[in-house]
Amino acid sequence: MAKTKTSFNSDNQPKERKGRGKSERTKILEAMKRAGSTEEEFYDSLLTRSLDTEDNFGFKEMLNRMSPIPKAVAPLYEFTFDEKGTPYKKSCQVLKAMAAGKIPSDIGSLFINSIQSMLKIQEVTELERMIKELEERAKSGE
Repeated sequence: MAKTKTSFNSDNQPKERKGRGKSERTKILEAMKRAGSTEEEFYDSLLTRSLDTEDNFGFKEMLNRMSPIPKAVAPLYEFTFDEKGTPYKKSCQVLKAMAAGKIPSDIGSLFINSIQSMLKIQEVTELERMIKELEERAKSGE
């Protein structure tokens, strides 16, 4: 793409770079240190709270740390899908699998949206290539 005076590139970098700053964990550990406490004491306190039958927070927090809730993952679905087919053919295969009940509609929609996103990426990439080619032709005087 064409460079402008506001384009972000190797010649146009910020004069002062701000650091990322401290993580929340680091801030908490520093605060604990200032208060004369340690990370181990925090976990000891958490364990004590979790054993208190009147403290629902402590038990829940300890349970979450010892046995975190796994992230939801979609099951595997099998259906006919020609990876080398055209985007239209791929989309038709997905719709056919949805209609036959081989994949749920939300997964099918995700598939079709992914195909559409890949086409958009391909389109932008091709346009960038064509613009660069035209700029180079213009520079060389063709």
